[in-house]
Amino acid sequence: DWVSLGSRTVNMTADHDEIMVTAADGTFTKIKIQVTKAPLHIFNCKIVFGNGEEKEVDIKQDFAKGSGTRVIDLPGEKRVIKKIIFNYKSVPTAKGKAIVTVFGKH
Repeated sequence: DWVSLGSRTVNMTADHDEIMVTAADGTFTKIKIQVTKAPLHIFNCKIVFGNGEEKEVDIKQDFAKGSGTRVIDLPGEKRVIKKIIFNYKSVPTAKGKAIVTVFGKH
């Protein structure tokens, strides 16, 4: 089952955000990112694991509201995720700001 690791309403003036994840959420083998409320261009994300290791993921994709990334496999065994940092470009619309939600699979 996929569980929500957190959400962030993106700031139209910023170009990156972080979603903090706690060890209490458990360990994960995969993640995926969902974009809702407004379109967004995501360049990449960095997954920071509990042991300090990092994984860079190039995404470089325009997302319509309601769409998301492919499933992203995490390296190694199940991993504790400390935070996910994503770089993006907002697409200004009169319909509000995009919300980015990250889901993890145990």
